[in-house]
Amino acid sequence: RHLDGYFAALVPTSMPEAVIVAQLGDLSWKLERLTKVENNRLRARLEEELEKTDTYKMIACTRHALELVDAIALTVEAVPMPPQEAERMGPILAGVERIVGFLGEVPELPQAVVQPLSQALDAAKESLSKDRVKKDEYAALGNTAKMVRGALREKLAREEAALQPLRERLAAEVLLLEDADLKKLERHRRLLENSMQRQLALLAQVRAQVTTARPEAQAEAKELRVKLRLVK
Repeated sequence: RHLDGYFAALVPTSMPEAVIVAQLGDLSWKLERLTKVENNRLRARLEEELEKTDTYKMIACTRHALELVDAIALTVEAVPMPPQEAERMGPILAGVERIVGFLGEVPELPQAVVQPLSQALDAAKESLSKDRVKKDEYAALGNTAKMVRGALREKLAREEAALQPLRERLAAEVLLLEDADLKKLERHRRLLENSMQRQLALLAQVRAQVTTARPEAQAEAKELRVKLRLVK
């Protein structure tokens, strides 16, 4: 389709013209690929710069905390009855305890948000030390985890909104950064653009040597395009 567009626009009427037009299409295709490579490289550089900021580190911490409390809620939903065996329930509570400890270190997360989950954990641990965890105590772990999950989602939304202005500022700075990769891409771009200019000039020279296009030029161009495909 890309090559057809060049044949339709430039309408070659001889085999030399068809070859030149095909080369123009190939060069422009390479330019498009080069642009994609350059954009991907700039996006990667932007992400590298973002990862160095405190805002991004805060978001990463919040996301991880969200994944952890979501795991608690999903576990209780998937297994609604508490395991009767202490060797099965013990690791679950130990995992919840590690998560509660991590939540206590999440910046700007009020302890009042974590406290209900911590209290539900303490009640479950006390019951397990005596006999076994009751169903309502086990369910409280899931319910309080959902409360923490809701608070973390709101926190994450605020942080991601604050990240956008930072992303825009860094994008402007990254676009001005120069490194070996970007310089190499720019050299390739100039080479391709110069090649296209030479091919266009050559096409003009070839056309200057032929007579005015005949009425059947469109049909001839289509036939030449088919022949060129067969050769390729």
